[in-house]
Amino acid sequence: MYRIGIDVGGTNIAAGLVEDEFRIFSKKSIKTEEASSPTEMIEAISTLVKELMQGGSIDTADIEAIGVGVPGTAEPESGKVLYANNLGFEDVPFLNEIKEALGKELADKTYFDNDANAAAIGEYITGGYDAENFMMVTLGTGVGGGIIINGKVVRGCNYAAAEFGHMTINIDGCDCNCGRKGCFEDYASATALMEQAFEAMNGPGGRDSILWERAKTLDDLTGEIFFDAVRKRDALAQKVLETYVYYLSEGLTNLINILQPQVLVLSGGITRAADLFLDKVKENVSKSVYSRNSSRNTEITVARGIEDAGDVGIIGAALIDKM
Repeated sequence: MYRIGIDVGGTNIAAGLVEDEFRIFSKKSIKTEEASSPTEMIEAISTLVKELMQGGSIDTADIEAIGVGVPGTAEPESGKVLYANNLGFEDVPFLNEIKEALGKELADKTYFDNDANAAAIGEYITGGYDAENFMMVTLGTGVGGGIIINGKVVRGCNYAAAEFGHMTINIDGCDCNCGRKGCFEDYASATALMEQAFEAMNGPGGRDSILWERAKTLDDLTGEIFFDAVRKRDALAQKVLETYVYYLSEGLTNLINILQPQVLVLSGGITRAADLFLDKVKENVSKSVYSRNSSRNTEITVARGIEDAGDVGIIGAALIDKM
């Protein structure tokens, strides 16, 4: 039997055909901007599912479940995405329209959840964590997350729990597209890191940086370029990373103070460079967390259950119905 997971991100909509042992048999994706309206996105998801099945010669009877991880508040009772600020969605009958697009034989096997909840499910199941209380923070286009307490996903009374990215960490900070100021994701997402680096490149001394040699626009700047500059001890890149780590540490400290999970896992593409910042994050948190004098504290680590960080959301979405 197979499962299909679809991870709707701010940059890509990625879909994968998942085998029983949590391995991705095949993948397909498109840019989110190519299917940004609800109608276009639903059509694109349906097309990706059908292409995966056709490519693998898979019949509907061979599909155990289809899961879609979508940003924002995904309400299973109504099948609606009630609000997703990064997509510009509000009160969209998302799940029901996907079921209709996929057809009757797949409709009853199709589920959805918040994308970060899905990623947390995938990492928790595949990572073999010996922890009843678990938290995952995803660092991508925004900052999302998932909470598992006593082995159960915490979705909240309205399915809007764990929107970590919209916790204010700078009360006088920049405007967020959620309507607040100084939100965590505007300072600690992968997107924020690139924006901070680009701003520094265009500031005093910025044109002496390796970053300026390799990227002249924000679109040209990538995590790979940035972290390569850090590894080469580029002073500007190191300073930007230091500031980013400060903001990331502050947000994680707040989260730990609230829930004190046994394990807090960081995921997302930038965690491939965790050797450059994870130790400093741990040091910062250990000094400022309320429980710093306790004999037992939260373990902060990076995702380990799925080898490719980009696959966590796909596999997690494929496993939504299990939690």
